[in-house]
Amino acid sequence: MDDTSGFKRRSELYGRRVLTATPPCSSVQDVARILNEVLPLHRENSRDIDYLYGYYLGKQPAAYREKSIRPEINNRLVENRAFEIVEFKKGYEFSHPVIYTNVGLEDSAPVDKLNEYARLDKNDSKANELSEWFFICGTSYKICQPNPGNSPDEAPYFTAVLDPRYAFVVYSNDVFGRPLLACKYIKQSRVDEKGKITEKWVYSVYTDTNYLLWTLDEQGADFTKTEPDRPVTTLRMIPIVEYPLNPSRIGYIEVCIPIFDAINTVGCNRIDGIEQFVQALLVLINCELPTVLDDKGRPVIVNGQPVKVMPQTGDVLDFKSIPGAPASAQYLTAQLDQSQTQTAKEDLLNAMYEICGVPSRNDRAGGGDTGEAVVLRDGWGAAEARAKSTEKMFRQSELEYLKIVLRICRDTRVSASMIGGLTLGSVGVELTRNRSDNMMVKANVLKILLDCSVDPEDAFEVCELFSDPVATWKKSRAWGELHEMTAADTVKVISAMLADEYVDKTWAVRNNPLIGDADKGAIISILGLEDQRTARDVFTTAAP
Repeated sequence: MDDTSGFKRRSELYGRRVLTATPPCSSVQDVARILNEVLPLHRENSRDIDYLYGYYLGKQPAAYREKSIRPEINNRLVENRAFEIVEFKKGYEFSHPVIYTNVGLEDSAPVDKLNEYARLDKNDSKANELSEWFFICGTSYKICQPNPGNSPDEAPYFTAVLDPRYAFVVYSNDVFGRPLLACKYIKQSRVDEKGKITEKWVYSVYTDTNYLLWTLDEQGADFTKTEPDRPVTTLRMIPIVEYPLNPSRIGYIEVCIPIFDAINTVGCNRIDGIEQFVQALLVLINCELPTVLDDKGRPVIVNGQPVKVMPQTGDVLDFKSIPGAPASAQYLTAQLDQSQTQTAKEDLLNAMYEICGVPSRNDRAGGGDTGEAVVLRDGWGAAEARAKSTEKMFRQSELEYLKIVLRICRDTRVSASMIGGLTLGSVGVELTRNRSDNMMVKANVLKILLDCSVDPEDAFEVCELFSDPVATWKKSRAWGELHEMTAADTVKVISAMLADEYVDKTWAVRNNPLIGDADKGAIISILGLEDQRTARDVFTTAAP
């Protein structure tokens, strides 16, 4: 938005409106009808998003603040807490790449290949960009299209994050709410041979059967009066997926705009108070200022009145007092109570952090606080709860996006042979976060569950130590089986080295230099410490 007046103040923001229409959406006339219906509502969403994005960048009411009293002292301080909130959410919830996990398949190679394609498509940086938009304005959009290239260094598809001011998805207004169409549009400027600039709006509209391209002279033109282009499409799916932050599509900025503005007001007034204290007004009571003299020592007269010498900071002037009245000269000062102001600001900050689910920055030390108590007290528990809520909404949209990815991979000859029969039901979506807090407690929980004969896969998931508990359990099980095989093979090898039939098996294993310390316990367990059989009997049993 070029006009900065729109950023001065706007408080009526209650999330983005969901665009709905009545099916069907099979013909060009149906699509044109739906576009005419939803575009006015989308433009309202677009204006709100534009305001919120500008607010995130620092275009806030404090930057355009005006004062009627002493307007020369007007400090415009923008303490951009909106930027702080969004950046924390991005870093905490999307600092690690989104990974796809294997659900129920014995062979994890197809899912591993899917993760490789995501890495080639730069999915981690695009997820970060996507999250920035929906943390700011409550929703965001991503488009996925087949990659026409055949390079082994590229994925068979490419993905782009769309600007939500110029993209939208329309859903059916029935109980299911399925997507009817999706649209993205841009403004194109062209210069003809005479140097005249013409602007046109180009709308790319996708349905599950068609791709339509409208070129209109103005943004509010009637779609039913213009015939679209109809290029051939092979995907036959809506390639644009919406990623809402929550069902209301309300971002973290708009819920705290009054608090952000109040924090900026406190900051501006504090700086104004300091400057007004330094530039305090000098009050003269029963005093006569000296007259300005010219080069010849005569008073300077302007409009019939002598010009008085106005005192400046640091000046010492000789005033004449009025006869019979006491004279005084003093500065008119009133200093702002900084301690009370800081208390009010901290209260605003705490409210902001609690509403947005962000850990506080204050140093509230308490005697005997445990690590878990500190986590709950400072708001990290609330931050994790919000992250789980965001993860559920993100996973729902990501699965819709994976439908498009898998369709493209199946239609591409090279990737089809690698992905094989991979279906959406065999793929899980995980958002990895830092899980190193309270590792001792979590490790003890895992040990207790395993000792109680709880299913290991469930135990790995309950302890919350791993981002992908299923994959971690499978790797751990495979490592354990390999370790047992190594120990058994070692038993077979050392069976020939124990010639004396009366050698104690435990002593023989523990004192054998060919056996590593890490394997001795496993071998002793295989040999069986519970009985006192001779080494020859044990190795005769263990050997093939």
